[in-house]
Amino acid sequence: MAVSAAPFVVTGGASGIGSALAQRLRATNHEVLVLDLGRGSTLKDLIPTDLRDATAIVQVLDALPPRIAGIANVAGVPGTRPVADIMAVNFLAVRELSRLLASRIVAGGAIVCVSSITAHRCTWSDTALDAVIACEWDTLLGHEDVRALDGKHAYELSKRLLNMWVPLASAEFAELGVRVCSVSPGPVQTPILEDFETSIGKDHMHAVAELVGRHATPGEIAAVIEFLLSRDAAWVNGVDIRADGGLAAMRLAAGRCVR
Repeated sequence: MAVSAAPFVVTGGASGIGSALAQRLRATNHEVLVLDLGRGSTLKDLIPTDLRDATAIVQVLDALPPRIAGIANVAGVPGTRPVADIMAVNFLAVRELSRLLASRIVAGGAIVCVSSITAHRCTWSDTALDAVIACEWDTLLGHEDVRALDGKHAYELSKRLLNMWVPLASAEFAELGVRVCSVSPGPVQTPILEDFETSIGKDHMHAVAELVGRHATPGEIAAVIEFLLSRDAAWVNGVDIRADGGLAAMRLAAGRCVR
């Protein structure tokens, strides 16, 4: 990756995959600006940001430079959190921050979003998804069908909406010379892994680990994000990269449902 004079913006960069990505970028002499709640963090490049709050996202713009190298939307909350937090952080904040900052990204830069393989578990129809994907912040959070969800299904919906938005955003930002992609990990050894065991089921999570051998490390997912941010991925745009250790392929080979 060529050294860039403009910094990368990494949400959720105080822990987990975001922290691993920030470390990789710093190791190649890139400047990183971390947007995170950052409770207890000593990061010098941290800009405290509550991604649950649309107003806070707008306000953080003043703390960011006029030119950035790209955005890694890594921050996410699990299905154990309130539905409003899940939808806000996992989808709405990604869409809002990306739209507000796209014009600041240098030509050839990229926006990379962390999704999840659980997006494919979402049972909403394309018609139902189309009806909410364009909703503004408060409208989506107040939507009757969204408010009726439990945390697990809200998480799946948030990631499915993210996957739908990525190709739309890649077309929207094409004239700026900005690519948009997503990465869908399977289970990863992060501080919120136990939350996923609670919302998805510990037995299910253990079965996944047995099938592929283990859970991913944050650094393994960060490496994929780093590649998509780089100029080496100049011809990769509008797609989701599944980083699941071969889980879907093994399930398919075993005659199981990919979901």
